[in-house]
Amino acid sequence: MAGLDLSSHLLRAVRTRLLADPALRPLVGDRVREAVSAREEWPFLRVDPPEVGPYEAQGWRGCACRLTVHAFLRGARDLRPVQELLAAVAAALDEADLALGRGELLWLSHERSLVLPEPLGPGSWHGVARFGAVAAEAF
Repeated sequence: MAGLDLSSHLLRAVRTRLLADPALRPLVGDRVREAVSAREEWPFLRVDPPEVGPYEAQGWRGCACRLTVHAFLRGARDLRPVQELLAAVAAALDEADLALGRGELLWLSHERSLVLPEPLGPGSWHGVARFGAVAAEAF
């Protein structure tokens, strides 16, 4: 049996959680995007479309996903602010119980984070947080 791609439902639920998270709200406001313009106000988060593979186990059919959240921040002389932003993203999503529009989220876990300097100059940072997830339906 082939997998069932529920990644659009996962993406919507993740973005909704990030927008509603009380720790992230003061850091990025409503700037949680799937696509950004060159004029985007910083700081902001960008959620990439998930990488998707089939998932099937013990009466479940769905997809295994790798989800990436990017954090962009300017005006920081050290890593601390972008690290705090990434930590807030990880806390909001790691082991979160998200309601999907279709199917169920079986698990969502923070795998790793990294920080890169942005080429826009000193004080510009790009944080990357990666998550693994499984979304499926019982059959």
